[in-house]
Amino acid sequence: MSEGSLMHGYYAARSHLLELDGLVLYHDRIVVPTALRAGVLDQLHEGHQGLTKCRERAKLTVWWPKIGAQITNKVKFCDFCREHKPTQRHKPLMTTSLPGCPWQRIGVDLFVLEGKTYLVAVEYFSRDIEIASLTTASSTQVINKLKHMFVRWGIPLKLVSDNGTQFTSAEFQEFKQRYGFTHTTSSPHYPQSNGAAERAVQTAKYNLKQPDPCLALMSYRSTPVAATGCSPAQLMTGRQIRTTVPVLEKTLMPSAVNPDLVHMKDAKAKDSYRFFYNRRYSARPLPDLLPGQNVRVKLDGENGWTTPAKVINKSKEPRSYFV
Repeated sequence: MSEGSLMHGYYAARSHLLELDGLVLYHDRIVVPTALRAGVLDQLHEGHQGLTKCRERAKLTVWWPKIGAQITNKVKFCDFCREHKPTQRHKPLMTTSLPGCPWQRIGVDLFVLEGKTYLVAVEYFSRDIEIASLTTASSTQVINKLKHMFVRWGIPLKLVSDNGTQFTSAEFQEFKQRYGFTHTTSSPHYPQSNGAAERAVQTAKYNLKQPDPCLALMSYRSTPVAATGCSPAQLMTGRQIRTTVPVLEKTLMPSAVNPDLVHMKDAKAKDSYRFFYNRRYSARPLPDLLPGQNVRVKLDGENGWTTPAKVINKSKEPRSYFV
């Protein structure tokens, strides 16, 4: 680097520089010579505080040209900070668009309640749920229960699950190919990416805890969902179902649902969800990762970002990468 470029930063700040007792000052901050800057950067980052705090510390004490950018790099590439970084900050909420009709896309998940294992499936268009009791948490059992659901409603176009072994086994892959549906898995450390199934699990547990789970589930299916204005039963079957609540016979007659109105209401509701989520968590987009970029990942059972990896390329799923 030429002497002229070294002096350029000082020239731009010349009106703020002064000399006192043999020290060059930038206002009331000591101007650090080039040879000492690496050590001072280490001192500014003592305690491994974040970028903002390191900058605030520098504003009280030291200065040199482009100190802000050097502090940024110091914090960004600190191994200790990268290993012990908390979970990534929230990114803007990505809502799932409403399918065109029922049973095109379903989300599935397993859960345990009072020592028993269950499979829950949620239908994205209507928010209807199916609950099946499993004798074992095996791929064979899961596939068998899904087949019975498919008999009632048909084969979905897309099935979303987590990365449980029941859904990643060779047996499940063969089932997927034979029945002709697409299978997508959610992020292992981000269950919200299969949020519909996560909510369905809570609904299923709440219903199963009640004295008569069948009546509870029937009530759920017959109650309109605020986001669509229709009940799950109405969107799934084209009619309301009879429950213990007195109802006129004409209310139970098949009635057409305006799909455009359903989609419009759902989109409006999701816009509201997105706005309040992003505001609550101060969500901001994170920079994209590039092929060949060195990163750290958090594997199952690890509390910190301790495993080094390298980005291979971007996955077809949003916000996902092969490393």
